[in-house]
Amino acid sequence: MSSQMTPPKILRTGPQRAMVQSVTKQNTSSSDNVFGNALLPLRDQANPETCLPQMRVPVRARSPKLDVAMTQGKKGLVAVVSIDRNEVLIDLNGENYFQSPTRRSLQIGERRHVFGRDETVGYLNHSCEPNSFLDFSCLCVRALRDIQTGEEVKVNYAATEYEMHERFRCDCGSSACLQIISGFKFLTRNQQLQLKPYLAPYLVQKLEDEIPQDRHLLEK
Repeated sequence: MSSQMTPPKILRTGPQRAMVQSVTKQNTSSSDNVFGNALLPLRDQANPETCLPQMRVPVRARSPKLDVAMTQGKKGLVAVVSIDRNEVLIDLNGENYFQSPTRRSLQIGERRHVFGRDETVGYLNHSCEPNSFLDFSCLCVRALRDIQTGEEVKVNYAATEYEMHERFRCDCGSSACLQIISGFKFLTRNQQLQLKPYLAPYLVQKLEDEIPQDRHLLEK
């Protein structure tokens, strides 16, 4: 694989351009289905005691360090400046959510699917070896590692989605690529266990409920 990459074409709006310029100067480090219009229930809100300190991202918004760009023939969220490990990239508190999935939603619980707005997770794509994850302690997308300028920000859909609205073929290129992305439900038990540190709480509960059943079947 070549070490030189074609820079993604940034699709930046006026207000976003101004925000990015501000961050760049400061940065010195490397329909019927809607569940409701109010804030998410308290159990799905951020826990201020467990959130790590970082540059503040407004609720229901993404960091100005991200912008929409064309990458590999589709729109995605790309870092316009370098991002440090553990930085909050998208805040989902207060987002509207659906009872069932859509093509652009992100699942946060049983029958709870955050609406994929352009300003938040609408262009957040999948990778089987992601550089970001959904941190349920603060209901935000957080950098899993340092992210370089021009790199696309991605999460692993299998860590949040029990069953995808539409299955698709993955082209992430990782040695751990699942090839077909259908959702957590369709992973092997070993694959599910490997994802456990990053799983949505409702998926952790499903996993813990099913493991004793596995043992019971093995003992028969």
